[in-house]
Amino acid sequence: MENTIYYFTGTGNSLKIAKDLCSKLNNCNVVSIAKNISEMNMFKPKGIVGFVFPVFYCGIPKIVKDFMENIDLSNASYVFITAVYGAFLGNAGCISQGKDILKKKNIKLNSAFYIKSVDNFVIWTWNVPSPEKQYIIHKMVDKKIENIYQIIQNKNEYFDKSITEYIGPIIFRYKNFLKTVNNMDSKFTVGNNCNSCGICTKICPMKNIKIDDKPEWLNNCQLCLACFHMCPNKTINYGKVTIKRRRYKNPYNKIEEYYND
Repeated sequence: MENTIYYFTGTGNSLKIAKDLCSKLNNCNVVSIAKNISEMNMFKPKGIVGFVFPVFYCGIPKIVKDFMENIDLSNASYVFITAVYGAFLGNAGCISQGKDILKKKNIKLNSAFYIKSVDNFVIWTWNVPSPEKQYIIHKMVDKKIENIYQIIQNKNEYFDKSITEYIGPIIFRYKNFLKTVNNMDSKFTVGNNCNSCGICTKICPMKNIKIDDKPEWLNNCQLCLACFHMCPNKTINYGKVTIKRRRYKNPYNKIEEYYND
């Protein structure tokens, strides 16, 4: 019986976690949600099924929510979610939202976890942690992954706790985020040192960027910030707030693993 872990990622933290969990399970496949969003009605996974994704505005990213709502999980023997966050209020909303999504499908969520990883949502007031702090965080992530594996391998019921599970999405206006996220790309800018290398078009999980002379965004954004973080010339910014912010890519993934073309 095959096991499947579906993931969505911008800078690679969720991808790395999905790969690590899958490597510990027998006969497991790692599947990109972004690459398969147009075929989500065709999936009917068996065995252990997991969803790994970053926390956006204290909730599940829109693309992941859509995928979970449409995928057929009737043959799954065990379903879990792992929500990856960086900010101190990030571990909020996803477990209750995941339960609600699956309940409407008459599917039980068997376990759910929050993993604190390297924060890289730099369009707010904070910067990416220093490389030294990143190393420490990645080691903590590895320990958490081992704990998660033990739970899902034994198919135990378990849910991480969050004191802001219900209030977090309200504070950060999660419902409004779902309605407006696709058009949030209007604030991306491109500097004069853009050489039209095309990396941004390759790594955008939504294929939301085209290049004629310079990158243009097509109003189908998820605000994952992959284009900002992985621009080799550091010429893409989100308004003025990110100009002096550090860039980040999970160091344990190859750049080719992000390509969506």
